[in-house]
Amino acid sequence: MARNLELLYVMSAISWGGLEMHILEIVNGLIKRGHNITVACSSKGKLFQGLTKTFNGETIKIVNLSDDFLKNLKTLSKTLKQRNFDIIHVFRSGDLKFVVLALILSGINSVVILDPQIGVGVRKKDLLHKMLYSKIDAVIAISRDVMNGFLRNLPVDVERIKLIHPGIDVERFKFREESRRKIREEFGLGDEIVIGIVSRFSPGKGHEELFKAFKILMGEFNNIKLLIVGGSTVGEVDYFRNLQKFADELGIGDRAIWTGFRKDVEDILSALDIFVAPSHAEAFGLSLVEAMATEVPVVATRSAGFLDIVSDGVNGLFFEKGNYEELAEKIKLLIKDRDLAKQLGKKARETVCEKFSFERYLNEIEALYFGLVNLKQMEVRNVQYSEP
Repeated sequence: MARNLELLYVMSAISWGGLEMHILEIVNGLIKRGHNITVACSSKGKLFQGLTKTFNGETIKIVNLSDDFLKNLKTLSKTLKQRNFDIIHVFRSGDLKFVVLALILSGINSVVILDPQIGVGVRKKDLLHKMLYSKIDAVIAISRDVMNGFLRNLPVDVERIKLIHPGIDVERFKFREESRRKIREEFGLGDEIVIGIVSRFSPGKGHEELFKAFKILMGEFNNIKLLIVGGSTVGEVDYFRNLQKFADELGIGDRAIWTGFRKDVEDILSALDIFVAPSHAEAFGLSLVEAMATEVPVVATRSAGFLDIVSDGVNGLFFEKGNYEELAEKIKLLIKDRDLAKQLGKKARETVCEKFSFERYLNEIEALYFGLVNLKQMEVRNVQYSEP
């Protein structure tokens, strides 16, 4: 029987986004499997607040980080000496410096995993990064596109890169008729055909292409609405306002509904007839997977992380990046061929349940942990046996 592991998660950022929510979910999932978890994070950050609210100071140990490098180095070195961690799981490449130095200063030989959940577009093969990455046992890539970026830009070989796709709660994200009815009543949608997008508001997310495609579709269909889900966060307000202005200039404003930030995305998805993921280069695409789990037929950009998720014509449809006319044609096909739309939606959920469930994700993470711990123990024994 596998033993419980001592796990240390390191995340110094104070923001609250998909990565921080992911950490909270994985901590919760692995605690339920009996592992002992310590999280090193900033007491000023949203992750700290989420952890204390979820666990109420029990079950996990929280180590406070700051924005001071030397303080973090001292804090982590002390923490490493106090507990014998099997795994140190780092979620920001920017934290590697104090993590690696703390390991060296404390003389600890724990397994180190880097899991940034995003791609790397900047080349990092200088001497400093070669030294830092030499201390890392594995780097997790969330898609093949991200893996290829790691190989191009990081000083790691392919054996140390582990492809593990993120996962979602497939019971939370499933079609519910009552949710569809509730959301459609809230927004006065009736029996109209609703096309939706769930996304942040930033350049490259593809809102402009979707708006242009919707403008084309308005010329043929008078019973369509566009549901734009998401709220503008820090640094996104100006771009968000420009998007609203652009929608009005195109003449689609009276058919577009801006929902703002929603906690009930799973309910929103049940109300959609078609989901569009027009992002130019998504590392993976959790919102796309969530829509597919809800059996909504999807149209996505043939690009980056989406290539690991959608099989064109099997569980969704692709269009070429930026080609809004092709996007309009693909949406039109789903509007006119409801049998195809239903078939794609059903197959989409089957794909998610098989390949992208959160339970599958936890199984793969846990297997990686045990595999690396066993390998590290073998290496230590080999060194001991080779000593005179």
